[in-house]
Amino acid sequence: MKTQEQILRELSEIREAIVRIAGTPALPPEEQFAEASLDKVALELKKLSIKRGEWIDDRDLSRYFKGVYNGGRFIREAFGFNDFFKKGKSYYYRKSSIIRLSQELKSRNVDLARYMELKESEAKFQEKVSAVAAANKKQKKKPPFQLPDSLKDIATEDFHPAVEIVEAELSKLRGQFTEENFSKYIDVYGGHAMMKFRYPFSGFAEKEIKSKCRRWCEQYNMACDALSKLSGKGKKFTPPEDPNAYEL
Repeated sequence: MKTQEQILRELSEIREAIVRIAGTPALPPEEQFAEASLDKVALELKKLSIKRGEWIDDRDLSRYFKGVYNGGRFIREAFGFNDFFKKGKSYYYRKSSIIRLSQELKSRNVDLARYMELKESEAKFQEKVSAVAAANKKQKKKPPFQLPDSLKDIATEDFHPAVEIVEAELSKLRGQFTEENFSKYIDVYGGHAMMKFRYPFSGFAEKEIKSKCRRWCEQYNMACDALSKLSGKGKKFTPPEDPNAYEL
């Protein structure tokens, strides 16, 4: 067991080490442990831990997530990843937590690069839907103008297809997917479809195939969105004979 003298000596050594790291040995004792000095100590310790490899920056993430570049912001926002600190314009992530996240995604059969593409594709699709809705709303807000008295009794109702029609369209699309073996070219994630083509391989696919697949994705996404709006529910479609597809 350590004696009281040994403990006091070790505490004194720790105090001197902190003062040296903070660069405040010339200050009076009461100022050596001021808040600004302790902040400086914390920053210096983080610098040391970065050098030891305990922390990694955005450039190192591709080592743990295949095909992911500049994915730090996505990881922070999509997964609520909070084991990081910011120094200047750079973000540093605790390596052990990044490894755990990578392992968890792997256990769920989730390719992070593909998941990022999926979320981007979904966002772009919703932007189109919102743009159409905003344009219609803007037209409704046009200022009134004078109408002739004879203009009346010309009316119609908004078109809302029956749920059965939309479901039949989805059924037809599923049949086309199977018959034309679209699983080679398209990934389906529940209610959203994306083409598999990636640069540079997309240049080797026939234009007719790409055009047909792109049209199928647009029709499928539109039908799923319509079904969700009409019935308040969506239908999942797991493509047959598609070992490369996975659901999120």
